[in-house]
Amino acid sequence: MITKVNLLHRPDRAKPWVVRWYGDPHPQTGKQKRYGKSFRYCHVAKDFFAEKQSALNKGEARDPIDVTLEQLIGDFEEARLSGLSYSSILGYQNTISQMLEYFGSKRKIRDMRQQHAEAFIASRIRCDGRIGELSTWAKARHLIHSRAIFTAAVAWAYIDSNPFRAAREDGSSPLHINPKSRQWHHLTAEEFMRLMSVVDGVHKRAAYWLMYGCGLRPGEVYNLLATNIDLKLRRVHIASRSGTEDIPPFTIKAESQSSSSKSRSVPIPQAAIPDLTLAMSQSFKSGGLVTITSDRFCIVQQHWQRCRLGKSWGGHAHRPWQNRDMVNNMLRDTKKFLALAGVELTEPFTLPTFRKSFAQNHADAGTPPRTLAKLLGHSNTRVTLQFYNRVTDANERAAGVAMDKIFAAKHPSAFAG
Repeated sequence: MITKVNLLHRPDRAKPWVVRWYGDPHPQTGKQKRYGKSFRYCHVAKDFFAEKQSALNKGEARDPIDVTLEQLIGDFEEARLSGLSYSSILGYQNTISQMLEYFGSKRKIRDMRQQHAEAFIASRIRCDGRIGELSTWAKARHLIHSRAIFTAAVAWAYIDSNPFRAAREDGSSPLHINPKSRQWHHLTAEEFMRLMSVVDGVHKRAAYWLMYGCGLRPGEVYNLLATNIDLKLRRVHIASRSGTEDIPPFTIKAESQSSSSKSRSVPIPQAAIPDLTLAMSQSFKSGGLVTITSDRFCIVQQHWQRCRLGKSWGGHAHRPWQNRDMVNNMLRDTKKFLALAGVELTEPFTLPTFRKSFAQNHADAGTPPRTLAKLLGHSNTRVTLQFYNRVTDANERAAGVAMDKIFAAKHPSAFAG
């Protein structure tokens, strides 16, 4: 029986480094089936080669395991979903239920090919009863979840390649989705200062500074403790925390489970220091939370106690605690302040618009994408670059206007009327 694992170099291939090994002898013929896995980089192939040889030396199965979709999803839920937020888990569960319905729980994942993955993504439809096609954003979420599940399958050596990944040159594949970003109102610095001039209450002012001046998510802002803010160094530190008897837990929104999305430190603008200083001085009334009033903190504590006991709370059936449960009616109050300040909204506005405006301001100022991605807690620059695309669009429009002026100066009659 051949027991040795081989590492070969085939320079004519796109992935030139190949690791090969043989399965167990067939009980009747004695023949061993040959298996292989290709890699683009030598060091990655060597690592896999060492791991495979060590595993076979320990007596692990030489032939691939025929894992079903149901088994893969069970392993994925146990290993990868536990660290995600409740809303992220709901998103995965939606994709998983549709995947099981479409493929069947007993489908062997080794038999799934790219065409099967494309058909699944292309056939997604609305499940909420509303009329119309599923948005590209919703299809992109299904693709992200499906890709993550099968990426785990590759990492666990259940399969050799991910069927939900298409080659870059295959531009027509449904596995290449460019979700259309939803329109939002870019709140300029001048509009923000007009807003702040009418905002009453230091807790609201501190919250707006943290969202607009530091780029924090609303859930991060309303779970922020005074111990997370260093006024001397002008930094705010974001990190997940476990719940206590008095204060609910906080989980950073997990974006691809990268280290940058789990914790980060962001600079605080000097203009925000006075309001943050005052809010921090009053935080002892609300358990150390900076942007929550004492009255709201009492309500939060009541809800948290019922949640811990598994009871219904907040007007709905029992469910795990979410970051957004810390605050109520903040968007309503914000729109009231914007109207009072005379800020005319040209596009939809939500609380995350503060964070998006923070990112857009940095992109306009020329902050490098990698730096901005780190400040925002993005796992990579893919999401961050959308703000730079808006800068490009603005520059192109400005260039068009400039060209019109040039031709108007040379041929005024063409632009008359």
